[in-house]
Amino acid sequence: MTPARSTTSSDPSQAHLAAPALRDRSLSPHLEEDGVDELSADTFRAFIAAGRLHGRLIGRLVDADEGMHPGQFFCLRVVGGHDGISQRELADELHVAAPSVSRMLQGMERAGLVERRDDERDQRVMRVYVTERGRELEKKFRGVVAGYVKDTIGRLSEADRRELIRLLGAFSATLEAAIESRRDSA
Repeated sequence: MTPARSTTSSDPSQAHLAAPALRDRSLSPHLEEDGVDELSADTFRAFIAAGRLHGRLIGRLVDADEGMHPGQFFCLRVVGGHDGISQRELADELHVAAPSVSRMLQGMERAGLVERRDDERDQRVMRVYVTERGRELEKKFRGVVAGYVKDTIGRLSEADRRELIRLLGAFSATLEAAIESRRDSA
């Protein structure tokens, strides 16, 4: 790994030059020993570190007001956009196991955010609906997300945002290809 470069610039687009969290080898200390080239290992560590920081900030923003877990917040956002979604569809949308969604929904029901009802045509299917209180909270959290985007991504230069879109698109394509190759070999 290359030594850390320091910068005194207050330009957020140059923050990567001084952000020690992005060079934290403890995130995956043995990648190079396992045959991963140094640049790919550093890129992976930077991606993981940024994801952790994102999670920490979202967790603080969501929990700060209503005592909700970030997972419940994202669940509420999905149900709010797809009122009447089945629990199975919700689990698929959130990329979590059905029992995890069931436990999450139980807590959200107790908090008065959602309600579950049997499907009118198929009693084996449970549908999830947002309550009025859930809609109010979901609307409030939309403002939280807008503030998050303005305070983080919005502070990057236009060129950096365009480059980030390009890079994340390319990375997403490699992830989709890796998922497909594993699906084919399973």
